[in-house]
Amino acid sequence: MEGLSRMDVRLHGRNGPVVTNVDEVLRQVHEQLRERQAEWLAQVREQPGSFADLETHIHQTFQQMADQVVAGVLAQVAASNDFTKDAKKK
Repeated sequence: MEGLSRMDVRLHGRNGPVVTNVDEVLRQVHEQLRERQAEWLAQVREQPGSFADLETHIHQTFQQMADQVVAGVLAQVAASNDFTKDAKKK
């Protein structure tokens, strides 16, 4: 359609990677969790007294991942022509 442009959804600000769909984001989140799991376990083993700080860090990590999933959902919906048309009407 003439005059309609696609909306790019990016992670991590204006210069971050473009997200195209939620499946892509979920794969990335899964990979991040696998990588961090080993780090978290090692930290508790090596520094049991840091568990409270680690718990806070894990909660923050999941909040960031939730933001990434929201971006993926928005990107996937925004990719449809109907969404773009509806957004232009408002």
